[in-house]
Amino acid sequence: MFKEIWAEREHKSFVSGKPLGHVAKAHFFAHVLSKGAYPKYRLNKDNIVLLTFDEHYLYDHGTMDQREKTGYDWQKLYDLKDDLKIKYYGGEN
Repeated sequence: MFKEIWAEREHKSFVSGKPLGHVAKAHFFAHVLSKGAYPKYRLNKDNIVLLTFDEHYLYDHGTMDQREKTGYDWQKLYDLKDDLKIKYYGGEN
């Protein structure tokens, strides 16, 4: 699935637009909704965005304040997260 995502999408960060290069690396693929809390979406391509290593770490372990200090468009990611939650609980797959 990650190979498919890499082939289908531009190789740039979802929040900053920074280029990710030409080689797919595992840390570029970030789950919007966590795999543990939302197991049905673990392999849903809509639930995966491309981020830089630092952005991925901030998304998983940082605070909203830390993210906002980067100046990147995190709201786009938060909006996607909200949309995916609605679909998840609404029964859409």
